[in-house]
Amino acid sequence: MDNIIDLLARRHVFFDGAMGTELQKRGLRDDPAVLNLTADADIIGIHREYILAGADIITANTFGAYSHKYKNAAEIIKAAISHGRTALESQANKWLALDLGPTGLMLAPYGDTTCEECFRIFAEAVQAGADSGADLILIETMMDLAEMELAVKAAHKTGLPVFATMSFDKNGKTMMGAAVDDMIELLEGLDVDAIGMNCGFGSDVYVPLAADLSGKTKLPVMVQPNAGIPLSTLDAAAGGEAKGQFITAQYNLTIDDFAETMASMDAKILGGCCGTSPAHIAALVRRLS
Repeated sequence: MDNIIDLLARRHVFFDGAMGTELQKRGLRDDPAVLNLTADADIIGIHREYILAGADIITANTFGAYSHKYKNAAEIIKAAISHGRTALESQANKWLALDLGPTGLMLAPYGDTTCEECFRIFAEAVQAGADSGADLILIETMMDLAEMELAVKAAHKTGLPVFATMSFDKNGKTMMGAAVDDMIELLEGLDVDAIGMNCGFGSDVYVPLAADLSGKTKLPVMVQPNAGIPLSTLDAAAGGEAKGQFITAQYNLTIDDFAETMASMDAKILGGCCGTSPAHIAALVRRLS
């Protein structure tokens, strides 16, 4: 198997897209983390669809699977990694990422969670993922630089490659006020393997933000936007696909729009976040072939 870092030096690398919305399309509306223990066939099937679409890296269904939320967090992570490894059987040069999102806790002085406690939560998750067979660690959807720093330091303890992304608004700021320049300074200093942005908006909004980032950092740039801006509930009800009481939301970008704007970005690692599907990734891979 090639080294994922070496592959980055040769060509674009493709991540998968959303897991949550794909589970919802199958009528599975329970907590995605808990579904690792009850819907293994569905999760493995979604991973395989992304692999067939051309993803080089699939993302384990571990977003938010932390010990302060679930007493059996380690079991959930182990199951999620197992599902990913099963999907990757007999697949050469494909990788599995442990997915880490925000803890949902507020660090002092904004909240009462200490840095030590937050680090412990991340450390437990990354160790469970590494022990279970993850190939790299994706830290995503971060908004607080302090929490990002703790997650990266915990991830580095495993010795696995670390990719790190934050969510920005149209002005290049996170919800906690961090700017693109702040992220670059922090993550270059922490020696991550890739840096980027995800979620929040569609690929059209991220084009100028990705250009700003790529012009300032020495690291490989990663972008995982949403499928676009979700339509209103009324619009989705009119045009979405009904699943019982659940409506599959539609977005303002078509799959071709998504692929076209993604292909125009000055970014080395490309994938999708909320609302993106295997069809989005397949269109993107075809566009950059």
